[in-house]
Amino acid sequence: MCTLTQQLKRAGLAAGLLLALSSTGYAYGSEAVVKQLPPGWTPLAGLSLSGKFQQQGNVDTALVVQNGQDGAYGLAVVPGAVADGTASIVKTFKDIKANPPRLSLVQPGSYQPACHTGNSCAPLSIANESIGLCFGEASCEIIYFADGAYHEIYLTD
Repeated sequence: MCTLTQQLKRAGLAAGLLLALSSTGYAYGSEAVVKQLPPGWTPLAGLSLSGKFQQQGNVDTALVVQNGQDGAYGLAVVPGAVADGTASIVKTFKDIKANPPRLSLVQPGSYQPACHTGNSCAPLSIANESIGLCFGEASCEIIYFADGAYHEIYLTD
């Protein structure tokens, strides 16, 4: 089991790693991107990011969105070169007031996940650019595309 000091060091290292290897995007989603969102979802201003998440050569767009019907929030990804170009909600979450989300572009590389068992977990190698999603001071994760789907690893919890 990790001591509090070890957990804080790990959190600081993970946050520093995300900052060092990332580039934050703040552009509002274009009208074309907004039209590709599933019904009921709207983008939050200032929370979008572009990167080559699914495959090299195609620029995809990630947006933090809100569902007007149930108040849920989510992370949507609009693929840059898929035939229908329809956005997918790849993660949902609730209240963001206490810990507002931030997006960052994470470069391909090897990342050390936070392990809930208290043991050491093996690093994960990520091949494409990925999405760094942090909630204030609460948690940070990487959402990456592999084997035809989006996955997540937590760097801090």
